[in-house]
Amino acid sequence: MEAGAARLVTRTFWAEAISRLGDAVSTVALPLTAVLALRASPAELALIGAAQALPILVLSIPVGVWVDRRAARWPILLAGDLARAGLLVAVPIAAAAGMLTLPLLGVLAFAISVAGTFFDLAFAGWLPRLLRGDDLHRVNARVELARSTAVVVGPALGGALVAALSAPLALLADAASFVGSAILIGSVRRSELFLGASTPAGLPLRRRELAAGLRFVLAQPYLRAVLATAGINNLARSIAMGVAILYLVDGAGLTAAEVGLAFALGNGGFVVGALVARRVTAALGMGATMQLGVSLFGPSMLLLAMAPAHLAGAAFAGMLFANGLGISIHNVNQVTVRQILIPDELRARATAVFRLVIFGAVPVGTVIGGLVGQAFGLRAALTLSALGLFAGALPYLVVRVVRLRRVEELGTAIP
Repeated sequence: MEAGAARLVTRTFWAEAISRLGDAVSTVALPLTAVLALRASPAELALIGAAQALPILVLSIPVGVWVDRRAARWPILLAGDLARAGLLVAVPIAAAAGMLTLPLLGVLAFAISVAGTFFDLAFAGWLPRLLRGDDLHRVNARVELARSTAVVVGPALGGALVAALSAPLALLADAASFVGSAILIGSVRRSELFLGASTPAGLPLRRRELAAGLRFVLAQPYLRAVLATAGINNLARSIAMGVAILYLVDGAGLTAAEVGLAFALGNGGFVVGALVARRVTAALGMGATMQLGVSLFGPSMLLLAMAPAHLAGAAFAGMLFANGLGISIHNVNQVTVRQILIPDELRARATAVFRLVIFGAVPVGTVIGGLVGQAFGLRAALTLSALGLFAGALPYLVVRVVRLRRVEELGTAIP
C-alpha cells in the first residue's frame, strides 16, 4: 500500500472508530438521561426510541437523492459530525438550566438521527472516492473493526460515564467524539475525487430519482442477493432478539448479571470476525466468505432453541458469538461489493435502500417474535427465527456468490 493510501486508511479508521464509540456511548446515555433525569415511563422511553428510528425509515431515500446531487461528500460528513456534537451538548446545558424535558429530549434525539442519516449516506459514497481495489477492502475491514469494537466497549463505557458523571454529562463524551471525527475527516478532504458538478439543490425530487437506487439494486444479481440476505436475516434475528431476554430470565432463570455476561461474551464475536475477515477472505475468496458468514446464523440459533434450560445462557452467548463473527466477515465483503458495483451517482440512494430494508425489518421481526412467543411459546419463536436465518443464506446460493474470489473480478464477472 502506498504511503498516501496508508494515511487515508489510518485516518478514516480513527474517524469511524471515534464516531462509532461515541454513538455506542449515547445508546446508553440518552435513554438513561430520560430514565434517571426525567423519570420517563416505558411508553415515554419507547417514544424517544421511535424519534430516533423515524428519520432512518422516512428520510433515507430523499436524503439519498440529495446527497447524490452533491459533487463532494466531505462537507456533508463535517456538517453531520458537528451538528450531532452541538445537539448532544445541548442536553447537559438544558439539564443544568432546568429546561430539559422529555419532549425536548425527543426532539433532540430526532435531530441527532437526522444528522446521522446524512452522515451515513455521505460516508457510503465517500470511501470509494478515496480508495480503490484491495485498499478499499482493507479500509472496510478496519471500519468493521471500529464498529465491532464500539458494540462491545461502548455500552460499558457509557454506563461507566453515567455512573461517574451523570447521564446528561456523559453525552459530552459523545459530542467530543464527533468533533474528533470531524477533525480527522477534514484532514483528508483534499483526497476526495470531485466527479462533476452539483445538481441544484432547489430542484424538486422526482419519483424517478427516488426509485433509481432501488431499480439499480434489483437489476444487479449480487446486489439483489445482498439486499435479500440482509432483509431476511435482520427480520429473522429480530424475531429471536425480541423475546430473548424474557426467555433467558423467565424460561432459563438467569439473573440480570448472568444475562449481561452472556451479552458481553457473545458480542466478542464481532471483534474476532473483524480481526480475521481479511485473512479468511484471502484464504476462501470474497464470495465464499460471504456465504460462510451468513451460514453461521441458522445453526447457532437452532442450537439456542434446542438447548436445555440449564445451558441456555451458554447457548445464547454462543449464538451471539457466531452471529457476530458471521456478521463481521460478511460485512467487510458485502460492503466492498456494494461500493464497487454501485456507480458514484447512485451510491447514496442505493445505500438508502439497504438501510431502509435492514432497519425496517427490525421492528417487524420484533412484533412477530412477540406474537409467536405469546401464542406458541418462546422456544417456538426462537425456532422460527432459526428457520428464517437458514433461509437467509439461500439468496447467495441462487447467484452462486462463491464464484467471486477477488475484488478485481467485480468489474468483469458480474453474473
